[in-house]
Amino acid sequence: MTNAILLAIMLAIVALNIVAGPRGYRLLAEAGGVGRKTFYRRMLAAQLLQFTLPPIVGLLVLGRIGAVTELPPELWDASSVLRGDAPAIAVDSFLAGLFVAATIAALPLGAFLTWRRQRKAKGAPAYLGHVSALLPRDRAEVVLAAAISLAAGIGEELFFRLLLPILLAAFIDAIAAVVLAILLFGLAHAYQGWRGITVTTLVGALFTAMYLMSGSLAVAMLFHVVIDLMSLVVRPVIRGAWRSQPVATATD
Repeated sequence: MTNAILLAIMLAIVALNIVAGPRGYRLLAEAGGVGRKTFYRRMLAAQLLQFTLPPIVGLLVLGRIGAVTELPPELWDASSVLRGDAPAIAVDSFLAGLFVAATIAALPLGAFLTWRRQRKAKGAPAYLGHVSALLPRDRAEVVLAAAISLAAGIGEELFFRLLLPILLAAFIDAIAAVVLAILLFGLAHAYQGWRGITVTTLVGALFTAMYLMSGSLAVAMLFHVVIDLMSLVVRPVIRGAWRSQPVATATD
């Protein structure tokens, strides 16, 4: 019964984002310079209240908070399929280190490629989804975007990579539970349009593979944070967002 209640709550959160996300994005796009920081603060609050707090509370209610640091039994079958042998019950230090090194290297490499493109006046690389309205335009928005990136990277991994598959596995096959969680992760980003949903789903599959192969949720969190920072902070800063001063408004 507890699993069913927690699952219903988490599915309701996903449904809320599918329905309300596109509308919120349209409002942000129409806000112009007025009220943008209010939207950013609300987005940060939503990340914390919808995707970070519920999985932490859910794991505590189930007495499963230890699943944050070790691969839960519900995910062993999926891990075994990806690894081709025994599941990563304990963290695979080699794969975890490899993924972390690749993730850390991706940040300066992405920054350099964006800087070089900017220097050659080729314009900004295209974003694979509707995210232009989310990109910060001044220093205050950059700081808020960095906070959102950190909250999303941690909270959404707890939500979609850990607790949601655990709860789904109580009712369906473990591998199906993992796949369904990936699809719901993509749909939760409905505000980005169908192309954004598709790309986000594929990226979610990559996060899942990194987690299940290494046994370390922290690896997936780190990669998620880095991707969001690259999109919402590094690339806008290179294009001059940090040099722009905040516009003071009565609603901010």
